[in-house]
Amino acid sequence: MTNRKETPSKTGKAIRDRINAIIGINRHSNYDVARIIDKSERYVRVHRKGDLEWSLGDVERYGAATGYTPGEIMADAFTIKPAMNER
Repeated sequence: MTNRKETPSKTGKAIRDRINAIIGINRHSNYDVARIIDKSERYVRVHRKGDLEWSLGDVERYGAATGYTPGEIMADAFTIKPAMNER
C-alpha cells in the first residue's frame, strides 16, 4: 500500500474550475458553500484548491442551490449563469 496522493482527473479539474466559477459569481465564501452542502469549511477549502475531487453529491447539492444540474456542471460546454440573487 502506498501513501501517495492520487492526482485529480481531467474531469475532476474541470468540475473544480466550474464550481469555483459558480462560487465566485455568487460571491459565496467557503463557509457559505459548506453550509449549503452540509460539510466543513476545511472540506470545501481542500476541494476548491483541487487536492481532492468533488463528490457527485456535493456537485448535486451545490448545483441545486445555485440553479445548475450536475449535467450542466459536467457537460463539455459550460455556460456560467448570473448569480442567483440577480435572476
